[in-house]
Amino acid sequence: MGSGYRIARSTFLALYGIITIALALSIKEFGIYFGVILMISTAISSIFIFLHFDKKIDKNIIIEIAMDGFAGLIIFTYPDPTDRFFMLDFSFWIAVMGMLYMVKGLFDKKSSKYLWLYVLSGIMMIVLGFIILNYSTDYLGSVSYLIGIVLSYYGLLSIYLEKVDKQIS
Repeated sequence: MGSGYRIARSTFLALYGIITIALALSIKEFGIYFGVILMISTAISSIFIFLHFDKKIDKNIIIEIAMDGFAGLIIFTYPDPTDRFFMLDFSFWIAVMGMLYMVKGLFDKKSSKYLWLYVLSGIMMIVLGFIILNYSTDYLGSVSYLIGIVLSYYGLLSIYLEKVDKQIS
């Protein structure tokens, strides 16, 4: 399940990041669509795992699915979402994804050739998550561009690393 799932998910997220930049989506528009994308990703992934329960699944995929579902559910169950709330949800999600990269780079032996890329990207995503979390409300017009860039970077990097990991295996 690993390679196909990750490439499809990462392509979808990278395209959404590019669309966020191109359409200059507001934070509320971004947040609602982001929640929909996360919930659809979680549902499709859960169905696929259920249908292929007998195959080996990478633990990072399970964590990604859990984080996608958690972040998406938070968006749709919060009673009165504000711009700050959507920024908090995304920054939390991207920081956790950055931590997953760091852990994979440090502790996965097959990824040791690209240790520097995993760790550097993980640190960068954590830092960008905190930047988005602490973004001034005076500049809310530009935060959607930063979010789009971070989401595009995450998606494209995931595609690249998945292809590289597939070649190493």
